[in-house]
Formats: sequence, C-alpha cells, structure tokens
Amino acid sequence: MKKYVLTLVIAVIGFTAFAQNAKTETVVIQTNGVCEKCKETFTANVPYFKGVTDFKYDVATAKMSVTYTPSKTTVDEIRQGISKLGYNADDVKANAEARAKLPACCRADGNKPGCSKSCGHKH
Repeated sequence: MKKYVLTLVIAVIGFTAFAQNAKTETVVIQTNGVCEKCKETFTANVPYFKGVTDFKYDVATAKMSVTYTPSKTTVDEIRQGISKLGYNADDVKANAEARAKLPACCRADGNKPGCSKSCGHKH
C-alpha cells in the first residue's frame, strides 16, 4: 500500500511539474497606443486574456510583447482582444466602438494632439 501511495505522489508531482513547464511562445504585436493611459488599458486587460502568461508594453515604440500558451490561445485571438480594447494590433484594426470610448489622447494616432498634461506624455 505504501508503494502504491508513493507511486501516486510521484506521478502527481511529475504531472504538476510538466504542466507548469507547458510550452509557451512569445509574439511582438505593433499597436497604435500613444501614452501612459494606453499602457494602463493594456496592463489592466491583456495579462488576463485566456492563455497569456506574460506581457510587456513599450510606450515609446507602441510594441507589446505577449507570452502565451498556444494550446490555450492563438496570436489572432490575442490580436482580436486588443482590437476589442480599441487599438490596432498588427493588421487587425481597432474595434470602432471601443476606440470611440477611449480618452482623446489615446485616440491620437502617434502625433499626440489633444493630450492633456494628465495623459502621461512629456509636454
């Protein structure tokens, strides 16, 4: 009986270790975010997309690095999720309704017109 329990415990530990090391991939996605408020929107949402395990966003380049588990999601699903936040994601255009709800500074495509000092840009 003790051998059976020991074997079961070892199997569970092995399976858990394997599951924690599930294969992940990383993709870099070009967005049209322009400011710290955009970054806040991404940070509050993208890490919680199904299958996403890590996320970084660079305001200066508007590029997002997303690490994900391919068995749980696809790059296209991640891009579609970003679109639903109101932003372009590579060739996937922003959802127009979501984009219209963004603050004015976030809707400014790169040249930052309409920003207020509270938007996070250096003025």
